[in-house]
Amino acid sequence: MTDWNPNDPDATRVHYDLAAWDFDQQAELAAAMADAEIPHAWEGTELVVPESHEDAADELIERVEAELGIESAPLPDAGDRPDPIELGADVPTTEYDLADWSAAELDAVSGALADARIPFRWEDAVLLVGTDDEAVVDALLDDIESGEYVEVGSPRPPTDADERGAEALTDFFLAADRLRRDPLDADGLDHLRRATESADPESTPFGVTPKLWHRTCELADRIVDALVDDDGPDHTEAMDVAAELHELLRPHV
Repeated sequence: MTDWNPNDPDATRVHYDLAAWDFDQQAELAAAMADAEIPHAWEGTELVVPESHEDAADELIERVEAELGIESAPLPDAGDRPDPIELGADVPTTEYDLADWSAAELDAVSGALADARIPFRWEDAVLLVGTDDEAVVDALLDDIESGEYVEVGSPRPPTDADERGAEALTDFFLAADRLRRDPLDADGLDHLRRATESADPESTPFGVTPKLWHRTCELADRIVDALVDDDGPDHTEAMDVAAELHELLRPHV
């Protein structure tokens, strides 16, 4: 099985809420995940896998559901997510001061906790959760803060900007694949030009984590800088950075 640390702060993770599954069904899925060599971890009743294995996990979960006769809950319509569960007044709590977080991030926290069926309440910008849920909440907050939280089954349809971003991501990968071997490759330079002209570093395409998108744009800019340096092109630097970009995008394209 691939060596994967679910507690790595740089790891992009996908969460599956399996609270509706009983213990035997979860155990059956865990055994199937191990047999398929899909890296995974459990956080309460949530299954967590690396984003690079999301498609394989989706297929395996669907197969196990079919074999065990588990009926999947339909994906929510846009804006129709579970109601939050109010935290009981007599429950031991852990507090998180999120006063420095943006409104969008706070909304994401509420949505993620509601989806995970974790009771919580807000006191101004302080989040209170049950101490028993602290480990799961820590992981969710880390993912949201880093921009790596991927909402499974998100109902938002892709926009034109998303499609352009996806095309740019592919162009970045093709440019990196060619320029890491030849910094003057005409097709590679053309892919790089198209991608840098259409990509907006501040507008992350749907389905791509902000961390991955920002890093991609940053490396692409470094390639351009190396090729158009005022002191003359640095082909070695361009090839090295292209190789880094290729390695970054290879699991995602």
